[in-house]
Amino acid sequence: MSLSKRNRRGLLGLILICLFSAITPRILSAMFSVDEPIISFEEAQKIHEDLSIKKNNSKKQKAQYSKSRYTIPRLKFNPKEYDLKNWMSLGLSEKQAAIVLKFTERGIANEEELKRIFVLPDELVKLIKDSIIYTPKEYSRANKELVAERKIEIIDINKCNEIELQDLPGIGPYYAKKIVEYREQLGGYHSTSQLLEIWKFESELYDKISPFISCSNTNKKLDINNASLEELKAHPYISYGISNSIVKMRAQSRFKTIEDIKRSKLIDEEFFDKIKAYLECK
Repeated sequence: MSLSKRNRRGLLGLILICLFSAITPRILSAMFSVDEPIISFEEAQKIHEDLSIKKNNSKKQKAQYSKSRYTIPRLKFNPKEYDLKNWMSLGLSEKQAAIVLKFTERGIANEEELKRIFVLPDELVKLIKDSIIYTPKEYSRANKELVAERKIEIIDINKCNEIELQDLPGIGPYYAKKIVEYREQLGGYHSTSQLLEIWKFESELYDKISPFISCSNTNKKLDINNASLEELKAHPYISYGISNSIVKMRAQSRFKTIEDIKRSKLIDEEFFDKIKAYLECK
């Protein structure tokens, strides 16, 4: 059977197309040769894993940094030259900064004195302690002569009575009574600097008596698992709302540590640092 002229042309075209399809990839392969892989699959996988680990570590570091609300000062500084905004720039609240200003009006003599500022969180103290320019305090000659004349002994503000307090320079019956009353309300002082929380107790008066007072660790503790609502809110630092929150949380699950109270939305780090010396968990 003979093919028509038209069919022969079609068959020839089909053969040419098949030849072109078979030869073209070889020609292209010769023209554009592909280099061998620089690294193996296993090596590429190892690099990927290393990058993933670095990325996760970076995220963890960023998360840890973001958790801290406190800032390291860029330069060394003298606390008595810092104002409210300066202290707030380090991460303190306005209330905390205002209290710190009372302690720093005449400078900070040493690291121990810095730690006695009870509203300064331990985390911030660690950050700034090496950046502070300490200025040892000099007490007036008249004050020294008064001490020598009256032979004032160191008084423990957690154990003394009103009469003993009046031996201190500048402390009369009014302040002696207030010191004892506030001690009873708190359940004992954990820092001599808490005297500045007493109404109209100025930093100048505190500076006068601070060389002659001490504070033993005899605080009355509130058991957060057993103290009643009334006992909790009777403390000067604890409001009714916070007391109620503590009672409700422990009704659902008893506390294992005092840090557990921070689960409450009403209790932030600032409040916890202030109250933790008066809490225990049994």
